[in-house]
Amino acid sequence: MTPVATGRPRDPAIDAAVLAATLGVLRDQGYTGFTLEAVAARAGTTKPTIRRRWPVRQDLVVDALASVLVTPPVPDNGCTRCDLTQSVRLLTEALHERLPPGVLAPLLADCARDSRLHRRLVETVVQPSRRAAATAVRRAVERGDLHADTDPDMIVDLLASAVYQRALLDPDAEVPVPARASVDLILRGAAVDFDRLVRISRLPAEERHRH
Repeated sequence: MTPVATGRPRDPAIDAAVLAATLGVLRDQGYTGFTLEAVAARAGTTKPTIRRRWPVRQDLVVDALASVLVTPPVPDNGCTRCDLTQSVRLLTEALHERLPPGVLAPLLADCARDSRLHRRLVETVVQPSRRAAATAVRRAVERGDLHADTDPDMIVDLLASAVYQRALLDPDAEVPVPARASVDLILRGAAVDFDRLVRISRLPAEERHRH
């Protein structure tokens, strides 16, 4: 959370109320309609109280988003196809189910003018899912499922691009990005033996690690 000036100890209850109120205002009014006055009224506090805690409003929004995101687990199903599919689904869940709709694109544009804010937004919202997915790709390379010269970051970029495009350009889309189809499209080019990976993905979970 963003550092603030020293003074009286912060009341965690006020912090929690403000973060919850921020999410509520974002869901009801969107980012363009977001105001600290609306947050203060909903949280039962005052605008100066919020300003003392979050001098920069974008930091408040990022902290509110972080409060509903979780650090995704690194998929480990003993199955490269399953691991990458799970990675795409975890990213989809984070962007489309946990975050208020229509907030990410204008927030990203707003933070782009300030390198600190941009770094913080990316580190908070984007990087946790990317790191988990990249680890899953590296494991796939280590087990010999993907070519040795596979670039994990490039694979993650390719897999995540459709999810980010949907979140940024079409946040109201009712049909999620087809995770399995996206993964299969990439694996056909990166896999040493794609048909073998498909066979493994169809095995019971307890048998996959034997292959």
